[in-house]
Parts: sequence; structure tokens; C-alpha cells
Amino acid sequence: MVNYKLLTPGPLTTTDSVKREMMADHCTWDEDYKQVTQKIRRGLLKLAHVSEENYTAVLMQGSGTFGVEAVLTSVIGENDKLLIIANGAYGKRMGDIAEHAKINYVMYNEAYHQIPSAEKTAEILKENPEITHVSMVHSETTSGILNDIAAVTKVVKSAGKTMIVDAMSSFGGVDIPVEALGIDFIISSANKCIQGVPGFSFIICNREKLMESRGKARSLSLDLYDQWETMEKDGKWRFTSPTHTVLAFAKAMEELEAEGGIPARSARYYSNNRLLIRKMKDMGIQTYIGEAHQGPIITTFLFPENHKFSFEEMYQYVKDRGYAIYPGKVTDADTFRIGNIGEIYEEDILKLCSIFKEFFENMENRTEAVTEAVIFDWAGTTVDYGCFAPVRAFIEVFREAGIEPTMEEVREPMGMLKWDHIRTMLEMPGIRNAWMEKYGRAPEDSDADRLYASFQPSLMAILDQYAGPKPYVTETINKIREKGIKIGSTTGYTDSMMSVVVPKAAEMGYAPDCWFSPDSTEGKGRPYPYMIFKNMQALGVSSTDKVIKVGDTVSDILEGKNAGVFTIGILEGSSVMGLSEEEYAALSEEEKAEKLSAAEKKYRDAGADAVVRDIRGVLEYI
Repeated sequence: MVNYKLLTPGPLTTTDSVKREMMADHCTWDEDYKQVTQKIRRGLLKLAHVSEENYTAVLMQGSGTFGVEAVLTSVIGENDKLLIIANGAYGKRMGDIAEHAKINYVMYNEAYHQIPSAEKTAEILKENPEITHVSMVHSETTSGILNDIAAVTKVVKSAGKTMIVDAMSSFGGVDIPVEALGIDFIISSANKCIQGVPGFSFIICNREKLMESRGKARSLSLDLYDQWETMEKDGKWRFTSPTHTVLAFAKAMEELEAEGGIPARSARYYSNNRLLIRKMKDMGIQTYIGEAHQGPIITTFLFPENHKFSFEEMYQYVKDRGYAIYPGKVTDADTFRIGNIGEIYEEDILKLCSIFKEFFENMENRTEAVTEAVIFDWAGTTVDYGCFAPVRAFIEVFREAGIEPTMEEVREPMGMLKWDHIRTMLEMPGIRNAWMEKYGRAPEDSDADRLYASFQPSLMAILDQYAGPKPYVTETINKIREKGIKIGSTTGYTDSMMSVVVPKAAEMGYAPDCWFSPDSTEGKGRPYPYMIFKNMQALGVSSTDKVIKVGDTVSDILEGKNAGVFTIGILEGSSVMGLSEEEYAALSEEEKAEKLSAAEKKYRDAGADAVVRDIRGVLEYI
């Protein structure tokens, strides 16, 4: 197992002693365990600088998002209205929660590199007197900005509203005088600055405001009041407690106190952060956020101008040498993020920066083979966002045969010769069993022949509807050609299918210099490498190390690996992701990140040399 430190906003690298607390099991009913819970609750109040008379602490199973959702869906009633202040993905996530819970709300959006304005907040409250609650993020890890919760809370309380703060990545790392500021609910989680492990969130609540929430909850398991009421009695959790996480967190709180409390830990984090920024600037790497509002938790850095490497390449280089960093999350800049919380010290920052220096120097000095040709796949790569034409046809022919395939079964063999695709599907356990149940025998080659005979006309009837280039294709192809690089193509379509697709794509601005289907290689399509070799011959390419193969399926990657060329997998609009443009656009930033990560893993597992978000990323490798 590779041992590396996490330079992320949480989960983060913990001490060995915290980890050891999780090595023993514990009964949730035992009195000593209940007392651990109560000790944690009292300790959190102390860290928040609040009195037990006016405030209480509630622990909630689940991640930080569970805690945020618990508060928003428990304290905001049907007759209330929420103002959400957002300047990043986590502020916007509150909007997603409100939408799902049907909470009446309004958004105040600020640019990712700007802190929300207290003055603007005051104006919104004045213009919308029906607003009863206001929520915002303190440390917005989307960018690393530290928002001015003191100024905003002041105007919120002056207006007589309830103040909710997501201090997920700042509580315990930045000293927050909760009661003095007038914050009513502040939310964080076990795996952030207190340096525990994932498993529960916690909410420090104004007692009076919590009492007012009784009966308002929109969820059973996330009912903040009921969770508090049960926990208040003797420390028992309402539902199954994350025992190992709780014990680890109790140890982490002891270690926080031993370090010198929040002031000492905050000083370490700030020192880490400023040293990191200074050393990166020495290498010409600038921060996305200005110094005035840069938080100590995580820093967003801009890629150097005219860089010749991808984030994935940089990430793997750094990880192989002991540290895991974060991709950028801002939408208007090419960035990456480095966290410095957890068990991270000056020596880690210095070592990390030496790794980056080495990487940047290697990138500047590397001599790469000059690319002579880029060979693209068709559907899902250059045309047909999401690769839906063959999917529709496969589903139709199997349904005609009385078999209902899943989308996963249809997509798994994508990129193969279509007959091979059908035969592969027939051997999948679910489809094979359904076939045997319907026909009393296992599927045979003759069945694949019959399905394929139906597939061809089904696909041909709709192909012209799915021949338009994907976003950024035409302009990227033009930029590649400007570099003197030739454009080839391989496909899982037959020549007859391509006779529909090729002229239609050309009408819309995309036309490779040549293309080859399995018809040109005696029916040997992917993962055989022969279509790539045909392209190389036609384009006059001198060697495989001067060729890049770009595709949207595992079969594309295997085809490229078998040919010995550099392989790139495309994420957005790919068959691997299997989403339409509209479906992808409708996802939250977190959902997009999850989908992109899962798709990238499939490519990497297949041996892809690189993975890019969209076709523009190919330019980084030529």
C-alpha cells in the first residue's frame, strides 16, 4: 500500500495515535462510551467560546453535508425564508439542499475570488423582510477564501434574523467566538481541523433557536431537535453511532488541547500556508485569491502560463513522492489546490515544494517525440455527445428479442465492432440468463447474427441525427492542424454507417484527413490495433511514438495500448460517462466531480496515458 500524506481540506492526515483508537470495538450502550460523547459535546462548546447556558452541541451521523442538511431542513419552517450567501461550490450546495427539501430561499451569489459583502447582505434583508434565516460558508474550500462571517453576522443579527454558518473546514483551525459574534448554528465535521476521521458532523446550536425548531424537521434521520433531545439525556445517539470515529475524535480533541488549543493549531496552519505560498511564488506559481482574504486551510494556485502538463500528470508525480493534492474547483481559471491542515508541518511544506520544483524543471527540460498524427474515435469523442446513437439501436434490437438490457450492459463493450459488441452482451450473466429463460438455451453466434441484422437498419435510420461535432471539436482540430499535425480516425462503425456520419460531420465543420473502419481490417476492430496502423500508413507517420490515440471508451484505450501509441481518454460527453449534455449540465459540482472521477478511473485501469476533461485537453500533449 502506498503511504502518502493528504494535502486536502479533509479527510486529512491524522496522527497514528488517533488511528489506533479505532482498533478496538465499543458498545454504544455502555456508560463509558456515552460519557465520551458527552465529553466531546462539552469540549466543542469550549472550543466555540460559548456558554452551556445559551448553547448546546449536537453530533450527527454522516459527513459535513449531512450536518448542513440537518440544520437547514430542521430549523427553517414552512413559513420561513432562507437567504443563502454563496461564493463557491459549498455555498451553492446549500441551494441544492434547499431545492430538494422545498425550502423557500433566495441566493446571493458572489464571484469565487470575492468575499460576500455585509452591505449587500443588509440591502437584501431590507428589500426582503420575509427572510428569517441567513446561511453562508466561512472557509470556502472551492477557492480557499476565508469569508468575513463577523461582518455579515453583525448585519444579520441587527436585522433580527437567525444566522447559520458552515465552518466545515475552519472550525478548530481558525478561532471563532461563536457567542460573541451571535452565530446561532455553526456546523463542522470530525475529519477537519480537529483532525479526526470521517464519520460524523457536529452542530453548535443556540439553545433558544434549537427549541424553536421542534417539529419543523423535513427528515426523520436528520431531525436536529430529536437528535439533541436523545443525546441530551445521557449521551446516547438516536440511531447507530459511528463508534470508531467517535473514539478517534475524542483522542483528536485531547491532542488539540495538548498542542495548545486552537491558537497554537491555527498558528501552525497559518505558518504552513504562508510558507507554501512564498515557496510557490518563488517558482512563479501565483495564488487565485488575494492575500487579504486567503484562508489558512487550502490554497488555490494558478497553473503556470503555457504549461505543457496536465493536472493528472502533476498529481501522480507528487503522489508517487508522498503527497496527495487537490484539483481546482473554480470555474473561470485553470487551477489546482493544496491543503495544509492535518498532521502537516514545515518540513512537509519544504519537501512538497522541492517536489514541485523538480517536477516543473523536468517538464521544462523534457524532450518529447514530435507528434505527427492524432487519431480520434468518432461517436462520443468527436461527434454524438454521450454516444447515444448506437446505444439507442442496441437497446431497441434487444427489446425486440424480448430482452431488457441495463444501460451498464449496453455501454460496457462500447467501441468494439458492433457484431462483437452484441456477442459480448449476449455473454453477460444477466442477459445470458434472461435469454435462457426466454428461449430455453444459451445464446449462440447465430443469435448475434440475427440481432446484428436488425441493429444495422435501426442504427442507419438515426445516424444522421447524431453526427454533429461535440463542443470544442472544430476549433481544437484547427489548432492541431496549425501545428502541422495530421488527423486520423478509427471507429466501431462500418463503412456503410460512416457513409452517413462522415459527410454530415463535414457539413458541420469536422473532417479528418482519413478514417478506417473494421471493414478495412478484415473485420478486426478494437481492441485490435490494425485500424491505427492503417491510419499511420495513410498519413505517412514514421513511428508509433509520434501518434496519439484519443477515445471515449475502454476499447479505445486498449486499441491504442495494443498499437503502442500514447492514449488519451475523454471525459465529458463520453460513452464511459454515458450522460447527455443536458444531464451533465444539470449535475451539481460535487456530482460532476464524482462522475468525472469514476470515468477517469475506468480509463486509468485500462492503461490510459492521460485523461482530459474535453477535447481541448489534447492540446496539452502535442
